[in-house]
Amino acid sequence: MKRAKLAIIISAAFITVLSTAGSAFALAAVAKAAVNVRTGPSVNFNKIDTLYAGEAVNVTECKSNGWCYVQHDGPDGWVSGNYLIRATPAPTPTPTPKPNVNFGITIGSGGPGFSFSIGNSPPVAPIVPKVCFFNGNNYSGASFCVAAGSQNNHLTGFWNNKISSIQVQPGATVKVCRNPNYGGFCQTYSSSVPSLNPFLNNDISSFRTY
Repeated sequence: MKRAKLAIIISAAFITVLSTAGSAFALAAVAKAAVNVRTGPSVNFNKIDTLYAGEAVNVTECKSNGWCYVQHDGPDGWVSGNYLIRATPAPTPTPTPKPNVNFGITIGSGGPGFSFSIGNSPPVAPIVPKVCFFNGNNYSGASFCVAAGSQNNHLTGFWNNKISSIQVQPGATVKVCRNPNYGGFCQTYSSSVPSLNPFLNNDISSFRTY
């Protein structure tokens, strides 16, 4: 009983909106059940069509007696507003957010670097290859590493004339020289060297990496 009263209230509100909006106003509606379409706003007028339950119509006018003029795929005409309910508009689809695309280019002494990321996270810093020096053959003993682009024109202390093998990471190149300031005999390597030649073994005083 409560549902029937609620349906009557909704229908009455629907008709009130249209009866006060004027004939220029069109409202999307749906037939609650099968209902006859007539040539005028009462059962005294001729039947010209029938709406089926769930049929969509446009309501352009409603009279104070509760009859509404509808437009649909068949002949337009009048139906009792008690058989109409306002159509629920389709929900607006939520757009899928596009991921942020970040990229960066860095240029340093070791050459250009490129970084790339998708999302809100900042670009990941480019990985700079390294060169490592060892005082023993086959990358043994004491060691130190530098990033590509580093240089030392005069090794001092323990490491002067103490390098016997060099590990070169892919993408890096190293030039080693017997004398300070890149003088004397020099050799350039773009890959790892487990044992330096006799002219450089334990006889390096300067280096430059790229």
